[in-house]
Amino acid sequence: MKPNLHPPSCSGCGAQALPVSKVTRFRRGERVLAFDGFVWQCPSGCVDPADGSTPYQFSTLELMAWEETQAAGAWQQRFGEPMPAALRARRPEDQRSVRVPVLLTPAEAERLDTLRGDRPRGEFLRQLLSEPGRKAG
Repeated sequence: MKPNLHPPSCSGCGAQALPVSKVTRFRRGERVLAFDGFVWQCPSGCVDPADGSTPYQFSTLELMAWEETQAAGAWQQRFGEPMPAALRARRPEDQRSVRVPVLLTPAEAERLDTLRGDRPRGEFLRQLLSEPGRKAG
């Protein structure tokens, strides 16, 4: 089911972006839900300003919120219970509230998975950010 959202404009050419399907994985504890989500894509084939790849693909907070709502319904159907919260209880000043949508090539995702071992991707990336001077390999 495609998102019923107003498409944003491409930051490169101003054209109205199109929704393109992608698989998103929602992990809660040991369970993982592979969900058919979406990402916005420039119809003009603009270059991604961050990495030079084409076509430019990006997400928005509205699209991520839509995706989470849809995934919650899919979780309920698959596991027979509401989808658990994504965050562990933390002090208010430690709450994670900034989303960073990142698209990787298959080779980059494979390298990330090799480096992280059995840790979740998010945990591995947060660890890299919290250890000054550490390189990812």
